[in-house]
Amino acid sequence: MEFANAELDRVRICLIGNSKLSQVVHSLIPEFEALASITIIDNIFNDAVKAARDLIERQQVDIFISAGANAFYLQDTLPIPVLALKVEQADLIQAVLTARRISPKILLLTYERQETNVELLSLFDGVELTHHTYSTAEHAKEIFHSVRNEGFGVVIGSSYACDLAEYAGLQSVLLYSRESCRNLLRKAIRQAGQHKREQQHEAIGQFLLEQNLQPQILTNRSGAVVAWNSAAGTLIPTLGRRRRLDGVLDGKMLDAPSLRAEGLLLGDRLCSLNKQPFELDGERVGFLYSFQLSPLAMPQDDGRRLVFQSSRMAEVQNQLTVYGATPGTVLIRGETGTGKELAARQVHVSSANAKGPFVAINCAAIPAELFESELFGYAEGAFTSAKSGGKSGLLESANNGTFFMDEINSLPLPQQAKLLRVLQEREVSPVGARRPISLNIKFVAACNVDLMDEVRAGRFREDLYYRISTFAVHIPPLRERVEDIPVLTAYLMRREGLRYALEVEPDALIKGVAPVFRRYHWPGNVRQLENVVERLIVSQRMYGSCEALLDALPRVVPELYAPLGEGEQGGHLHHVEQEEIVKALQLFGGNKSMAAEYLGISQTTLWRRLKRLHSGEHHG
Repeated sequence: MEFANAELDRVRICLIGNSKLSQVVHSLIPEFEALASITIIDNIFNDAVKAARDLIERQQVDIFISAGANAFYLQDTLPIPVLALKVEQADLIQAVLTARRISPKILLLTYERQETNVELLSLFDGVELTHHTYSTAEHAKEIFHSVRNEGFGVVIGSSYACDLAEYAGLQSVLLYSRESCRNLLRKAIRQAGQHKREQQHEAIGQFLLEQNLQPQILTNRSGAVVAWNSAAGTLIPTLGRRRRLDGVLDGKMLDAPSLRAEGLLLGDRLCSLNKQPFELDGERVGFLYSFQLSPLAMPQDDGRRLVFQSSRMAEVQNQLTVYGATPGTVLIRGETGTGKELAARQVHVSSANAKGPFVAINCAAIPAELFESELFGYAEGAFTSAKSGGKSGLLESANNGTFFMDEINSLPLPQQAKLLRVLQEREVSPVGARRPISLNIKFVAACNVDLMDEVRAGRFREDLYYRISTFAVHIPPLRERVEDIPVLTAYLMRREGLRYALEVEPDALIKGVAPVFRRYHWPGNVRQLENVVERLIVSQRMYGSCEALLDALPRVVPELYAPLGEGEQGGHLHHVEQEEIVKALQLFGGNKSMAAEYLGISQTTLWRRLKRLHSGEHHG
């Protein structure tokens, strides 16, 4: 199966190098114009990584090419392919021949991890060649400083070594030939195209796995997990970290070529398992584990998910999915109880890090003095009370996953500055550690206030606001999407019925509570609705029937019948009540009897409220 997409025709290559190497590659760009878009960035080491990550974040590169220490440094740090320019024997010989014309006393300076065969160079007559290797940029400078009085007339090395030679007043010869650079570009085009095809094939496989709402896991022949859907990740939360089913399933099940098993208990979920071998050209290459969850138990998260039927929430869901697929930070704003963490989890499953961990923190709950040690971790001996062996921070534990920061507006300004640095550098330095840890994290933030108002008030950093607010999603309160209340109520009733192992008649119960639910303003949003539904389901056991429970509704959920308060909120509720009455009358063509039944009130109450409504219009 091959997708002949247009983007495979022309790949995006970025060279990260400097001076002479950049000049050679630049001269080759016209030869490859039809096959590749080639960008050149003149940077080394830390600056090179920053520039590379910026391109990755903006999704403007398929593969990097580089040489010498830069190439190894980038390969160790970046999440996408980095192709290194190798030192060819022919290039080395040609470089020595060129250098010999300048001076017989030659310094060959190469990176320590770069394979360089210098044995043949001893065959050259009249050449005094000294070979040094360096580990860092500073080390290379130290070598130059230590040998400057040894009388070298020319230096052979990478672009960086050539630059150092020129700063020292020496002539230099680049170690890499034009033909080697040409071959590197050809190889990069092939590898980038292959990488894109592999990504598409992985995406196809993942797409097919996700079509099944039940957990599915694919392993290779030796039992290593190679793919799984989000349902499997929920069932076995350690899957992304362990990448094996040892300790999750019995050894006999893992050894069996195929099987069907009932009554398995995974965590608190009862399920059945169907294991099938997966073959290619008659050879067994892996196994597909398909689980069927029993409806008698609920998962630890109570099966919570975003449930809606309104167009506003459909738009929100779409934003979460689209923004989740980007590498940028997503900001979720909404009142308390609107489901911001559920929205964050939707971002997580839509992201490239969906297989990784989901780590959530409440910024208001972390004491300022513990912020660095909790988020960044610390090295052994970092401070007096530091435990032996140090401690990994929450950010490190979220690596290759998603890090959700709720109530980000609660962070004090000094901690905001530290967080901004993490978001900019995409790395974290544990307290007392010598080296930073690179981060591959999807960041999601949430707040229940207008952050721009916080910026204007001086309580939130403006630069942090613009860093996190590129992809902003606003979750409307429940009172602004009343059409979602019936479907939410039905979903919650079924969920709570399963949770408490009670028989529920959702249709009759929903019909009875709908008018009351629709009129209420829900200041606690979906979370309050969850609490009310849970109370109703449990109370049904006490009252014995749905009819008896509905009769007792004002006593079971008295807050839904509380009189309107004075002031702005009461005025808003009064207005909502008027709108409901007008809508009901329009729906039934002015028939007051049918409208009253629909609203769940008596005709006398409807008449009294209509009188108050008309009275308000005349006074207005």
